[in-house]
Amino acid sequence: MRNKVFILLLLLVFSCQTKEKDQNKSSKTELDAIFENKYEHSLISRGANFPDFDFTKDSMDLFLVSTHQNIPISEFEAKTKFSKNKISQIVSLLESKNWLRIENGQLKPSVFIATEKEGNKLFEYSIPIASEIVESIENELPSIKKQFEQTNISKKLDFKDWSFLILSNVLLDSWQIDNVEQEFLKKNQRPKRHGKNYYFSVMENNKNNREAFGIYGNQYDEKDGKSVSIYGNNRIGVKSSSITNLISKSDNLVLNNIATIFKPKLINILNQYSEYSMKVYKETGYDKEITFDEFFIWWYHFIYTKATDIMNEKQMLEVPKSGNFVYILEE
Repeated sequence: MRNKVFILLLLLVFSCQTKEKDQNKSSKTELDAIFENKYEHSLISRGANFPDFDFTKDSMDLFLVSTHQNIPISEFEAKTKFSKNKISQIVSLLESKNWLRIENGQLKPSVFIATEKEGNKLFEYSIPIASEIVESIENELPSIKKQFEQTNISKKLDFKDWSFLILSNVLLDSWQIDNVEQEFLKKNQRPKRHGKNYYFSVMENNKNNREAFGIYGNQYDEKDGKSVSIYGNNRIGVKSSSITNLISKSDNLVLNNIATIFKPKLINILNQYSEYSMKVYKETGYDKEITFDEFFIWWYHFIYTKATDIMNEKQMLEVPKSGNFVYILEE
């Protein structure tokens, strides 16, 4: 009997040791993957609101990803061969910038982090809201096209040529993002970070031909006193030397009006799904790391990207083969 008990105890100890080794092996493999993966850093801001430090120095961005993945600091320390003092300096710096926080002795990123698996899941969660948005736009499409006819653009080009910019960027992104923040999130100011106000994200992106998760976004650049913009998901390295798409001041008034008319419908849809959005926030675990505002503003990018792709499938709009629409906006 004593031998049987001894053997049982031995098996239990061996089982625990094996399980512990498997867990260590798993997390170390995960950490190795973090260092091997490519990541995209995105910013939502205006003016001079941007990070005032190099977040890639000493692999600080990867440190945030590892805390997001609940990998022990000791493993990050061993991987990088950083001293405890060095790790402490990284933690202190990120905390001072409001990129990291300590809760109940645990480190948690306070900027949005998304692995490939999480991003794909966020697209799945976005389908009900995106589909509702598409249906609403589809109902308004005849009116939107009629309004487009008031522009100087329409005298030379068809709505189809500008459908991507109007139905995606004007209705849902650049012309609308402030309204989403102010009227849905009820925020007039973006998160405060070291005296600046901005949203920031670190998203996995191992696909070199498109931006993270194929999310559409707008990029501004001042050139010869004009605001040159690129809207799309393939903006890195794009040369904007020859630009034929011009939005005059009068045409921009029409586009602003199109966005303004659609705004109540968009905000109403987001409000209708507010409980669902909160549920997604909690089910994905982001409620343990970042505020709902920080989560939603990035998830909204997944939502309108999904809506854009659905509209493309329904031939309501046509996404350029390059993935981008380059234009000049007269101020």
